[in-house]
Amino acid sequence: MEGFDPAINYGPNDAGISAITIILGIIGLVAISWLFGKIYEQVANIFENKNKNDS
Repeated sequence: MEGFDPAINYGPNDAGISAITIILGIIGLVAISWLFGKIYEQVANIFENKNKNDS
């Protein structure tokens, strides 16, 4: 009987993570951070315009 060799029996994709998943995850993080930046910019502009109108 041969010994158990994990390098043969398990590969990098056995955890269900592939290169496309990693790439999509990175792109998703960049897109989400960009979206939050845009939302923050719009909210800041609204408050800035409101303060100018109140003066």
